[in-house]
Amino acid sequence: MRSVGFFIAIVTLAAFRLAAAEPLAIHIHSEQAMFQVLISPGAVGTDNFVLQLMSGEGNPLQVKEATLVLSLPERGIEPLPRKASLGVDGYWSVRDVPIPYPGRWHVRVDAVTAFRKITLEDDFDVPAR
Repeated sequence: MRSVGFFIAIVTLAAFRLAAAEPLAIHIHSEQAMFQVLISPGAVGTDNFVLQLMSGEGNPLQVKEATLVLSLPERGIEPLPRKASLGVDGYWSVRDVPIPYPGRWHVRVDAVTAFRKITLEDDFDVPAR
């Protein structure tokens, strides 16, 4: 029979590994724009998204509004739009986004500038626990 201390050590180690996990990073680009999407912690549960929106040359993109749209087609989850908020650091963020299932999620980012709407999209994998 194992001691209670052994189980506490295992739980502590698991929590440390989760806290130390690197966020998922997605780089999406076209001739018009480059979007870096950081997903933290990048696992099933509740995640935060940071959107770094840049021009095709890599300069900060002047955006009036940004929207994150997620879907999981293999599970029948239709596109779910979430408005992003501009932070003092110049990045757009969407907090507390539920990611209920592992799998290959589809992400779309819509950025509205003074003159046009730029849409970039890609897929990312959320691992099973």
